[in-house]
Amino acid sequence: MGALMPRQGGLFERVPERLVLQGFRLWTAGYVSGDLKQWDDVWTIYTEALGGVRARPLVEHLAQWVASIRAWSVGPIRCFPGSCPHICRDECFALATISASQNEDLDCLAAAMGSLVDPEGIEQTMRLTVAYAEAMKENGLRLMPVPCCVIQEIAGRPPVEKMH
Repeated sequence: MGALMPRQGGLFERVPERLVLQGFRLWTAGYVSGDLKQWDDVWTIYTEALGGVRARPLVEHLAQWVASIRAWSVGPIRCFPGSCPHICRDECFALATISASQNEDLDCLAAAMGSLVDPEGIEQTMRLTVAYAEAMKENGLRLMPVPCCVIQEIAGRPPVEKMH
């Protein structure tokens, strides 16, 4: 797994955040590139962290969640490459939706979801977000809270078009 996750410090040290961020990043990359290896890498990351039995339903929830975000996104989803130790704007919003759902922070959930998903797709994406967040929590994978003011501040910044 070292080749997939050569990070030190920050969010990527915590298993719950690492699974959500790497999962979102690589699943999205699989859609963009058409390369199924990205999805295989997600499976490897989840099974190494949890074992195959626990990983399977979580990867299924992840796949549905990413598909809904992708289908209803307010613009092209941007993610850093899999090995990058930083997270970008869309990754912040995605992570915050799962964290806010787990931590019952409805203001943060609304701010993050509204910054990532078209209003017409919020109901469907919210349902899948809650399902993934609950499945993670049921497996002992609770994310740290993300302060709503942080998400609001990021949402207030203009998107950087050439950051990738």
